[in-house]
Amino acid sequence: MAYNFFFGYWIVLVGFISTTLSSGLGFYGFSVLNTSVAGEFGWSRGAVTAAFSVFIISAAAGSPIAGRLTDKHGPRKVLFLGTILMSIGLLLLSRASAIWIFYLLHIFVGIGFVLLGIVPVSKIVCNWFYRSQGTVQGLAFTGIGVGGLIIAPLIGNFFVPNFGWRCAYLAMALSLLGTMLPLTIFVLKDTPHQKGLCPYGQNEGNLPYGNSAQTEGTIDLGLEKALRTFTFWVVALTFMIYGMSMAAALQNQISILNEQGFATRAGMTALGVIGLFSGVAKLLFGYLCDHIDPKFAAAISYAAIAFSIIVMIRAQSLAHLFFYGMLFGLGQGGWAPNLAMLVVNYFGFRDYGSVLGAVQLAFYAGMAVGPVIVGLAFDLTGSYRLTLFIVALLCFFSVPAIALIRNPRLPLAENVSAY
Repeated sequence: MAYNFFFGYWIVLVGFISTTLSSGLGFYGFSVLNTSVAGEFGWSRGAVTAAFSVFIISAAAGSPIAGRLTDKHGPRKVLFLGTILMSIGLLLLSRASAIWIFYLLHIFVGIGFVLLGIVPVSKIVCNWFYRSQGTVQGLAFTGIGVGGLIIAPLIGNFFVPNFGWRCAYLAMALSLLGTMLPLTIFVLKDTPHQKGLCPYGQNEGNLPYGNSAQTEGTIDLGLEKALRTFTFWVVALTFMIYGMSMAAALQNQISILNEQGFATRAGMTALGVIGLFSGVAKLLFGYLCDHIDPKFAAAISYAAIAFSIIVMIRAQSLAHLFFYGMLFGLGQGGWAPNLAMLVVNYFGFRDYGSVLGAVQLAFYAGMAVGPVIVGLAFDLTGSYRLTLFIVALLCFFSVPAIALIRNPRLPLAENVSAY
């Protein structure tokens, strides 16, 4: 009997490629290019690093836009737009000659990054998979870690030393355009019905969105009603603290470990461990979200980040650093599948992209302010320890907060109108 390969797996593969390129060329690519750019123009490290804040703030501001566009026009068109915007930003960065131009172009890159990220990828994967949504989203989101493990070192170790940073930006733009443009035009389909198919597992049960962990009685809220629930604000606030904790530790990691007597090479090794376990965690938490309530998966991620920060600020050996990297990687890797499946389970699929984008806004806002808070605290106190300990405590407090959320319930009349 012939085996028919389900086309939805091609959709997952394109999602994986999209998150690999967007994270590798955007988020991780910045860290391997900023030193070369600063050196050529004589800009201060602080001035160049500020472009990363512009990038993150643009991604945060663009998240609700990405959500709304995904709901209104479909994920395929959003991924196409993200490809164009990010490619233009990277292409023009290869010709940048002034710091204000450098900042301006990182707005394009930041918005393109979020248009190629988890909002449209998550929506299109959910469209194609009725069951096992967490697992397949975990597969697609693994690209976030792969971008850091493969693409960023390729840029930093090959393109920049051999061809210079301008050619590196040009190669980044052309690789994104040459890969994602044909995939979005010729491969992607927003729904399986466009291929004459049904979502995977649609006939295997009566769950409304195909996730075995979905809580009974979930209603299909739109964005407006979701914003009026206590559950939404708990999810958004705890994800903001979670993002703040991750960025506060990660963006200052080398300086923190240097302060404790570790060599820079040891800090780079810890980054490699984080990248490895982050990729594993996306698969792990995607699978968990199919078998337990996603709020408990999110609580595990929060706890892992909080514990890892405590381990880092008290680390005295390489074994401690490895344990820190493992915990941090596991905690960091859970954010994308946990966030996506929390939105599906607690707010439904109506305005899914918009609700997901709204929570992602809070997450990126936390990432934007975390390094700044820790850096300012260091300037005032001369140490990172106390501030990071407070950040870890906040992350610990987020564990029971997310674990205790309830399925939103509105008055009966509003429940009926939601359909």
